[in-house]
Amino acid sequence: MIRILSRRQLTVDAAIAVVLLLARSVLGYDTYVVFWVAVGMAVALLVRRLSPAVALSVAWCTVAVQLASGSPPDVANVAILPVLYATGAYGPRLVCWLGLASVPVGAAVATVYVLILQSGGLDNLAGLVLQVRTGEAFQPGAPGVIGFTSALALFGLSWALGLLASTWGKARAGSAALLAAEAEQAAALREVAVEQERTRIARDMHDVVAHSLAVVIAQADGGRYARAANPEAADEAFRTIATTAREALGDVRVLLRQLRSKDTAGPQPTMEDLDRLVDQLRAAGLTIERADEGQPVRLGSGQQLAIYRVVQESLTNVLRHGDSSESVIIRFTWTDTAVEFAVASGLRSPRTSLTGPPGHGLDGMRERAILAGGTFDAGVRGDRFVVRVSLPVVTGGATPV
Repeated sequence: MIRILSRRQLTVDAAIAVVLLLARSVLGYDTYVVFWVAVGMAVALLVRRLSPAVALSVAWCTVAVQLASGSPPDVANVAILPVLYATGAYGPRLVCWLGLASVPVGAAVATVYVLILQSGGLDNLAGLVLQVRTGEAFQPGAPGVIGFTSALALFGLSWALGLLASTWGKARAGSAALLAAEAEQAAALREVAVEQERTRIARDMHDVVAHSLAVVIAQADGGRYARAANPEAADEAFRTIATTAREALGDVRVLLRQLRSKDTAGPQPTMEDLDRLVDQLRAAGLTIERADEGQPVRLGSGQQLAIYRVVQESLTNVLRHGDSSESVIIRFTWTDTAVEFAVASGLRSPRTSLTGPPGHGLDGMRERAILAGGTFDAGVRGDRFVVRVSLPVVTGGATPV
């Protein structure tokens, strides 16, 4: 797997590889093998963050060439340490475990190779084999024991530091995603409060306008009939009309000013934004799979918004309350008349509650589904917590999903 790095990261890695080659060139290259060993280790350094799997493979191939040629250990071999760090810090699970396996294997290979060189090469291998058979090679304080222990500690520490950095980074990303989700939920709560206030204002406007127009109509009719018989009564009716209209106009202007600040609200999330949402939660450490059954159809904006918010709340709840090490499965089932989707996640504890403050959790998801004309169900199914929503297909103002 190739990771995406910034230009700065690529530049730093290239500079480190060049520094290794320049530092090794100061000592000189006695043979072509020594030169190619330095080049191989520099390449492993260059790609260690871009692709830890490739870096580990290049490092092992370089060491194999070095062993086959009988070349002694070289200062360029120090590049093995950052490569092991990279497998723990940046590699996927398989590469991470391969890096861990390389720790004892690499320590054993390095120890045996050094002992062979110290004993005079393969010609004196019989003496080394004899030490192994008699157990002398494994005595405390023996060169082989000291060498293996030292190499194992050095390689293992490099890999462990990488794994620690990876765990810390995922924890930070998870916390950041959780904070962002909570901030978005708080913003949604504020929007709900504003919409409730707008509804109140609309009711007030209806009352003001309806009452004022009723008075105006009654006074206008009375003034028209009384104009011939009683001009003073007609004048009084017209004054009442003017006063009532002015008061109503003032009240309406006040209400309109309160509404005007929200007239330019931004676009609401749609189905097209689900991929971005899933990518954000994957970056926080969740493993998310999506499956679609049937042919996706056009949905109205209300249905798209309900789906987005329910999926968002469900995934956020997995981060806060569920088992984030288990895969989260989002499954959509499409028909001509309805769309049903379910979010299934692992359970951290059978008694974990996914409810939260008012407007959050299951209550908020249920309300959104009902407002969109659908049904909502949530609960434990076996060893999974499943949120299931069914919405009718209502078209209009939507783009194809």
